[in-house]
Amino acid sequence: MPNFHIKTIDNATVWDDFIARQEYTLMTQSWEYGEFYKEQGEQSYFFGIYEQEALIGGALVVSIHAKRGNFLFLPYGPVGNLSQEAFTLFFDYIKNFGKKEGYHFVRVSPFHDVDKATQYTTYGFRHAPLHMLAETTWLLDVRPSSDDLMKAMNKNHRNLIRRCDRFDVMVKVSTDVKDLDAFNQLHDETAKRHKFVRFSDDYIKKEFLAFAEKKEAVVFQAYLPDGRLDAAAVVYYYKHMAAYRHGASIMQDKKHPTSYAIQWAAIQEAKKRGMTYYNFWGIAPNGARKLHPFLGITHFKKGFGGEEKNLIPCQDLPLSYRYWFTWGIETLRRIKRGF
Repeated sequence: MPNFHIKTIDNATVWDDFIARQEYTLMTQSWEYGEFYKEQGEQSYFFGIYEQEALIGGALVVSIHAKRGNFLFLPYGPVGNLSQEAFTLFFDYIKNFGKKEGYHFVRVSPFHDVDKATQYTTYGFRHAPLHMLAETTWLLDVRPSSDDLMKAMNKNHRNLIRRCDRFDVMVKVSTDVKDLDAFNQLHDETAKRHKFVRFSDDYIKKEFLAFAEKKEAVVFQAYLPDGRLDAAAVVYYYKHMAAYRHGASIMQDKKHPTSYAIQWAAIQEAKKRGMTYYNFWGIAPNGARKLHPFLGITHFKKGFGGEEKNLIPCQDLPLSYRYWFTWGIETLRRIKRGF
């Protein structure tokens, strides 16, 4: 019989080494991301499940205190391929911890294929009213040569990237937090044009700084031939997966599609760092409603080549009757946002 037990992990090296052994190394499950949540005034915990003395799974678990309710959140966790027995033990531990600390529910956004959803429903999870992280993602394996990556992408994308190069669109690559100022100004304008609620400057800066020391956070800025800043992105390079986290583009000159140049530069940076995947983050699922906010960006992301990864939808484990208050508010928000 397996001998499973749960431990709190308080050593960054132990956790980082475990994450590095996984196929998908997710920045949202990094030690740095736990520090980011602390900077926001929340708590972060690393719980590991061990078989004998071997760490086989676990998760960064963070607290979220909001007007709609207080809960524990596993951002793209848990990590590891857990048997049902190990899974049950792990979430029994988190459930008891959450009840003891007075949280209203546990929320999980697993980075596992949707065909593993039964494990969650069997335990007692239910679909969350809103997603927290992208549930349909687009991944590009960046290990092939640059020439092969070019050949595999949409012909139009390939031509637009080459046009940017031919007409001297300049892409600046920076790990300096000061360059977030220009990104945030562009982000403001992009949000106004496309009518979406963006992350705050403070949120983006704290997230960036958590990864800045190891040069894992990168700002890309694309300038038109006349020197105007036209597009920018914040990309994270953690272990062997890069993640396109934030983007801004105001498309001042349709002849020079700077967003394409930025993505190609970010992919090249992933290759230079010896990474396996470039994660374009969220896209609209097949059959999405016309109001889905990701519809417009989906064609753009898919055109670079890669494959779709459909994840288990965000799951909730109620711990208190207060959960249903959150459920009602978030259900209304989902309808309003068009998801």
